[in-house]
Amino acid sequence: MPQRLNAEWRLQVANADKVKEQYGGTLGNLTLTKYNQEMSNKPYSEKKEFYKGSNVSLTREVAETYNQWGKEAIIDRTKELTDELIQIFPMPNIKEVNEEEITGEYTIDQPVNVTGKAPVQITINENEYPVKTWKQMLKIFLNDLWNRDSLNYDRIKENNQISRMLFRPHNAPATLENGTVIETNFSASVILAIITKISEICDITDQVSYTVK
Repeated sequence: MPQRLNAEWRLQVANADKVKEQYGGTLGNLTLTKYNQEMSNKPYSEKKEFYKGSNVSLTREVAETYNQWGKEAIIDRTKELTDELIQIFPMPNIKEVNEEEITGEYTIDQPVNVTGKAPVQITINENEYPVKTWKQMLKIFLNDLWNRDSLNYDRIKENNQISRMLFRPHNAPATLENGTVIETNFSASVILAIITKISEICDITDQVSYTVK
């Protein structure tokens, strides 16, 4: 079915404009040919003769299989081609790959997609802290940072982005051991980004790692 319909196509195919809009760009309506200019928007009955002589088996099959061309033919061919493609290029088991890839221990600056995963431990300067949630991991990290060097808080607050995110609690405030109230309403990836950024500011990136399951 061509991109520009003429009167013949509209006469031969019911609701031709709607069919073209919905199915014209789908896999079933596409094939390989070197006669695009010659065929242009000719009706299928004429295009079929070109397809019969094609040196591409995929295109010859169109003429051999379908006497008429319209919605039903496009849907049927789309299904046939899709089934063939899935057999040739089977989809990987993404879930299994993800579980294998991200379960384990990672340094804080490693790019890891932790969506759907839970932390079980954060290690800071060889001190291991068991955790159950990402919010808890953020609190423990900040508490450890304060207890080891309170001057690091000054460095953190000098960073406008981190200061704006952490120290203006709104949705899920939490209180640290030093009495500071922080915001914890962040996704896992954002919490990791915050911890990574703070570790870079305080020059402790090589001392921080975490474990997920």
